[in-house]
Amino acid sequence: MDSLQSFFPTLKVKQAVYTRVELSAPWGLDFIRYQHTKFGIVTQGSCYLDLNNGEAPIKLEQGSCYLLTRGDAFRLRDTKLSETIEFADVLNDLEGRLLRYGGGGERSTIIGGRFIFANNSYPPMLDLLPPLIHFKVNEQELNALVATIELLAHETDQPSLGSSMMVDRLADIFFIQTLRAYWLSDVQGEIAWRGAVADEKLCAAIRLIHQQFQREWSVAELAKQTGMSRAVFSARFKEKLGSTPMAYLTRYRLYQAQQQLHKSKASIAQISADVGYRSEAAFNKAFKRELGIAPGAYRLNVEE
Repeated sequence: MDSLQSFFPTLKVKQAVYTRVELSAPWGLDFIRYQHTKFGIVTQGSCYLDLNNGEAPIKLEQGSCYLLTRGDAFRLRDTKLSETIEFADVLNDLEGRLLRYGGGGERSTIIGGRFIFANNSYPPMLDLLPPLIHFKVNEQELNALVATIELLAHETDQPSLGSSMMVDRLADIFFIQTLRAYWLSDVQGEIAWRGAVADEKLCAAIRLIHQQFQREWSVAELAKQTGMSRAVFSARFKEKLGSTPMAYLTRYRLYQAQQQLHKSKASIAQISADVGYRSEAAFNKAFKRELGIAPGAYRLNVEE
């Protein structure tokens, strides 16, 4: 089975929004938190990236890519000590998709933006990845990534017959390209995904959840399926994913429900059964608790 498909089933990117930023030293930009995954590709020069959390900045050079899987706030600078300004404060100088900023010195170029997921729903599968991943691609991979995003920009800026379908497909392709490049990179091998994907037994449990999310799972049954005790399984799952097995199962079921509420005309009762809930009332309660809105209201908002 294809590894990406195994761990990221039904992952649907609706759109990739980006800006080409041409920078000249000295410069520094702060980016606020965003609910979807952020990305960037350094096509010229170099920069430093950090999450402003006290950890050492990471140097990125030409051919470096980064993904902030949970959309955390971050900053980019030409040096570790350069002063920063809010990215939103320089957007007045934006010309189409191009932004030029800086003090006139050494130049760097970054193509950066965000992936917008279908129905504005954050896929829980992204929790399998670290919050920040960075890797370097070769020239061929870099050219392929840039070519895809340029074609995406063309279809967005100059829409024609079938452009909406093209944009959806190209956004998916671009996201998969970045994941594949990371999956195959040397950096991935060094950090071993720093999470659940590095743990073979947890991998088995995650696959079971993804493939049989309608099943009435218990922590004990999942632990048995993976050959671990209940206590060890629960502790390891919590350590690697930051949530309990049942919380992850709930999030995955509700993600599937969001997709159905958007694309199907099935009743809420039918959808609740399809994603593994014994009663519509239990489904409604879980949906509202996790997403802050009832399923019916969510469907109306999506349709609007």
